[in-house]
Amino acid sequence: MNTTQANAADLPQPTSPAAATLAAATFLAIFVWIFWAFLERQVRFAVEQQADWGHTLVIPFIAGWFVWLNRSRVLAQPLRPSMIGLVLIALGVAWYSIAALGPVWMRHHNLMGMGVGAVIFGIVLAFCGWRAMRWLWFPVVYLIIFGQTVSDRFLELLTFQLQGVATVGSEYGLAVIGYDVSRAGHTLTIHQESGVDVPVNIAEACSGMRMLVAFFALGVAMAYRGLGRHWQRIALFAMAVPTAIFVNILRVITLGILSTFDAGFAAGEFHTMIGMLWLIPAFFIYLGVMWVLKNLVVDESGSGDVDDEPGTIRLCFDSGVRRTFILGVLVMVIGGIGFSVLANMLNVHLQKQPIQLRESLSLLPSAVGDWQLKHDQAFDAAYLEQLGTPFAISRVYQKQKGGLVQFHLAYYTDTIDAIPHVPDRCLVAGGLNPRTAEPENLTWQLQVEGAEVDPDRTLDGQPWHQVEVDAVSSGSMKVHLPIGEPQIRTMEFFDSNAPGDRIWAGYFFIANGRMTPSPSGVKLTSFMGPDVYAYYCKVQIILVGGGGFDEGAFLDEASEFLSLVMPSLMRSLPDWAAAIEGEDSLEESSIHEAPSTPTETATH
Repeated sequence: MNTTQANAADLPQPTSPAAATLAAATFLAIFVWIFWAFLERQVRFAVEQQADWGHTLVIPFIAGWFVWLNRSRVLAQPLRPSMIGLVLIALGVAWYSIAALGPVWMRHHNLMGMGVGAVIFGIVLAFCGWRAMRWLWFPVVYLIIFGQTVSDRFLELLTFQLQGVATVGSEYGLAVIGYDVSRAGHTLTIHQESGVDVPVNIAEACSGMRMLVAFFALGVAMAYRGLGRHWQRIALFAMAVPTAIFVNILRVITLGILSTFDAGFAAGEFHTMIGMLWLIPAFFIYLGVMWVLKNLVVDESGSGDVDDEPGTIRLCFDSGVRRTFILGVLVMVIGGIGFSVLANMLNVHLQKQPIQLRESLSLLPSAVGDWQLKHDQAFDAAYLEQLGTPFAISRVYQKQKGGLVQFHLAYYTDTIDAIPHVPDRCLVAGGLNPRTAEPENLTWQLQVEGAEVDPDRTLDGQPWHQVEVDAVSSGSMKVHLPIGEPQIRTMEFFDSNAPGDRIWAGYFFIANGRMTPSPSGVKLTSFMGPDVYAYYCKVQIILVGGGGFDEGAFLDEASEFLSLVMPSLMRSLPDWAAAIEGEDSLEESSIHEAPSTPTETATH
C-alpha cells in the first residue's frame, strides 16, 4: 500500500491554475526586481521613441500568441523540468552582473540584454523541459531578439550606408517624376521654377534602419506562421531588406514633394505621421511577397505547422516541479542579492539621474571677446528629433578682424546609449569632403583670465580651477572649469564648390565636470559607477580659412574662442561640485528649451 502511494505521488499530476499563477507571479516579481534597471530603460526607449522602437512593446504579445497557437503540442504530455535551465538562469544573472558592474566598456544595454535573455530562456527550459522547447524555443528567441531596442552604437554601422542608398534612390525617384533635383552628400535640393530651393536632409532617422528592424520582426513572425518550407521563410526574411529600403525611398520622396508646398510638412509630428502612414502599404507589399512565395509551390500534403485539435488541455507537470520551483527561486534570489551587494560594494549606480542645466544655453553672451554674434540659427522639430535633445544651440560668430566661427552645443543627460552627432559623419552627409581619412585628437590651450585653484575641492585627485562670471539670473557667481587635458577631435574638410577654402571642424565633450575628446570617452567619463547623476555636452567649433589656414592656425583661433566662452558655458552647465556632494539645490534647478522656430535648419 505504501509502495502504491509512493508510485502515485511520483506520477504527473494536473497543476492547479491558482498554484501556477502564484508560481509565475513569484518568478515575475523576482525577475523584475533583479532586472529593473534594464526593463525600465527598455520601456522608456519604446515610449519616448515610439516611431523607432514602439514595436518592442508589442513583441511580448506576439510571442505569447505563438505559444498559444502551439499550446496543444506543448501540453500534449506532462512538462518535465530540466536542471540545465537552472544553470542557464545562474549564468544569465552572472553575465548581467558582469555587463552591468564590470568594466565600463561592457556597460551596454544590449550586452546586459544577453543576460536577461539567458534567464528567460532558462526559466522556460527549467519548468517546461526539452520536449516542450521544441515548440517554445522560437517564441522565446523571438522575444529576446526583437523585444529590446538595438543600440545606436550597433545600428550606426549600417545607418550611414542606408542614408546614402535612401538619398540616391530618392534623387532618381524625384527626377523621374519631373523634379529638378541635385544631391550633395545626404542632402537633396529641389530647384523650383520660382527660384526658391528646397533642401531635404536625409538624416539618420530617414535612413530606414529602424524600419528595417521592424520589418525583420514582422517578417520572422509572418514566415513562422504563414510559410511551411524553410527556404520560403528564409526568402521572406531576406525580402525585408529591399522592401524596407524601397518603402523608405517612397517615404522620402513623399516628404520632398510636400516640402515644396510647405517646409513644415517635413518636420515634427507630420513628418512622423507620414512615416507611420507608409507602413500600411509596406505591410501589404510584404503580404504580397509572402503570397508569391507561398504559391510558388503547392504542398498537397499541407503545412507541417497546422495545429492539432486542442481537445482537452490540462497543465500538468512532472513531480519534480516543486523541487525545480524551490531551486529556481533560490538561484534567482541569491543571484539578485549577490548583484545588489556587489553593486553596493563597487558603488555602482545603474540608473543615472538626470541633472538640470543651471541656465539655458541660449543665454550665452552675444559678444565673446572680439567675436560678435552674427547669426543664431533656429532648429525645427525634425532637427531636434535628429539630435536627440531639445537643449542645443548653433551660432555663427564673426571676429572684428577675421573670419567666422560656427559654434554648436548639444546637452544630454542620463542617456547612456545616445550617440551625439559629430562632424566625422554629419559634415560628410552635408556634402563636404574630408581631406584626412580619420579624425585626430589635438591639444588646445585653455587659458581663462582670472581662473584660480579652488582650495576646498578636487576632482579625481586633480585641482579644480574656478573663475567668477556674471550670471543672467542671479548676479555674479563662481563656476568650476572642467578638468582634464584640453583635447579637440579634429578633421579638415573642403567644399567642392569652393576648393580653395580649408574647413576645420573640431569637437570635444564636457561630461560630469571632465573633458574628453571622443564619443567613446563620454561613456567612460560620464557614466562611471560612483556618479549618481550623468550629463555630457558636445562642444563643436567649425572655422573656415584660406590656403594658409593650417592646423596650427585653427588651434590658435579655437583656443582663443573656447577660452573666452568657457566660463559662460560652465555657468549654464550643471555645477558638478554640487552634484558629487549631493546638494539639494540640483533638484530645484530649471531647464530651458532650445529655440524651435521652424526656419533654417542648422548644419551639425
